[in-house]
Amino acid sequence: MLRIVIVDDEPSVLEGLHIFLGTHKKNGYDIVGQASDGKAAFPVICRMRPDLVICDIRMPGLTGLELIEKVNSEIKPVPKFIMLSGYNDFAYAKKAMQSGAIGYMTKPLDPEELERELARATEIIENENKINRENLELIRYTANQLYNDVISGKRSDKLARKAGFIFNMPERAKMSIIRFITITGGNEQSRSNCIYDLLMSITGIRNENCIFYNGNGSYIIIIHEGMEGLDPKYSLTESWSRRLGEIDPDDYGLQSYWVLMSGTCNGGILENISECTKQLDQLHMYCMLHPENTIVSYDAMDKSSLFQKQAGTEKWRILPDTLYDNVVDAIKGSDADKVRSAIEDLFIELYRTARSDLVFSVCLYRLADVVRKVASSFGIEAGKDIMAFTASISIRNPNCKSLALAMCSHVYEKLNSNNDKSLVMLENEIIDYIKADFAIKNLSIQLMADHFSLPAIIISKIVKKKTGRKFNDYINYLRIEYAKMLFASKELKITAVCDEVGYSDYGYFTKKFKELTGILPSEYKKKYT
Repeated sequence: MLRIVIVDDEPSVLEGLHIFLGTHKKNGYDIVGQASDGKAAFPVICRMRPDLVICDIRMPGLTGLELIEKVNSEIKPVPKFIMLSGYNDFAYAKKAMQSGAIGYMTKPLDPEELERELARATEIIENENKINRENLELIRYTANQLYNDVISGKRSDKLARKAGFIFNMPERAKMSIIRFITITGGNEQSRSNCIYDLLMSITGIRNENCIFYNGNGSYIIIIHEGMEGLDPKYSLTESWSRRLGEIDPDDYGLQSYWVLMSGTCNGGILENISECTKQLDQLHMYCMLHPENTIVSYDAMDKSSLFQKQAGTEKWRILPDTLYDNVVDAIKGSDADKVRSAIEDLFIELYRTARSDLVFSVCLYRLADVVRKVASSFGIEAGKDIMAFTASISIRNPNCKSLALAMCSHVYEKLNSNNDKSLVMLENEIIDYIKADFAIKNLSIQLMADHFSLPAIIISKIVKKKTGRKFNDYINYLRIEYAKMLFASKELKITAVCDEVGYSDYGYFTKKFKELTGILPSEYKKKYT
């Protein structure tokens, strides 16, 4: 649905737009606000955040051109504008386009022309949204990979700079982390988008890079002092309880959830991430032992005797780390028998040494967490198997060991799903696939990830390794090279070439062509006319 705000000082024009857009609502047009002058329009645009503003140029208070400039400087993301005027004046049209408008129409409005302009605006907005979603998806994959690198122990100045850049975090800023763990149903992609919106709403955070999916139902929220839009009450359990209590979990596909809040750390950025995550792991263990607690903070729980008892049990390592390390190595290896042996060895030692239900549960919950981290680091979804295993722990299910093996085997099999191909062959297949289908308009990194049964971050890394370019940059490179070939060999209009090479938005095609060649498509075409 295209969210539209209409602005005009003539009541008849507003009424006409209402009638036209109302009769075309089936095309996806929804008027979410209106105003009779530019000054009154600005707060409406701020509040309603439309996709498109249809706006008169000459109005009292604040002209349409002044409104565009104000919106461009003060609102993010900036909506698109179609400008209206009672004057067929090229100077007005040129100035409107220079200010960022995507359309210019003269009054009285022609219904057919308005319908064409709206269809074109819809295509531009949808294409831009798609590109923005793909870019954000890649940034979030990168943020998650960085997070996994840090909690696995990697340290370097380059990694610290990268973390500071992605999370827009000043050096040595105080920070904390929130882990939002979900048990959900439904489509994974649509569910994630809904939950991202929910978490953005609850926290007030505006930097979308700071909220990312960590795999297996777990979302990470990076909080640091000085964040734009941050609710000062973000760390209060009561605040989260109130906000989550206001929603219907079914609207987000949530069957249940946990909210884990670390304490505040004030060291270096990588050390802060690591320390906050250790606290979250302790809280996660506590919630698995006491599932009735759905929202917990480290600062509050640090004073709990139950929490201290659990922490003491964790610290007193009943099972040697080597047993867990053997499970991880086996999962990452290429021999399924070693996975079975590693689980067998762990359970033999567990049954020999565990003297209480608490010790038994802590050791197995730690196994679940170890496997979850391995799966998440490779972008593998193993939530159902992990959940089935953890549910069996508290009741001492006799099938507990077989469920542990099923959990580990699932991750092992996913990691080895392409083992029948050499790495070089797989990399070449991915590049060949892109070269064959780069002109497909809906080609995305997620589509390729689904096609090759690989995490999107792996696809991204392979493309960067083989081509030296990021995924979207490589697609644009291939499309512009193809466009150059078409201009040189065929008599085609520029719009036809734009469509042929895979672009829906002519403006975006022109921008990328000049960015990669140094000249406009029209100038390049003249060489071969």
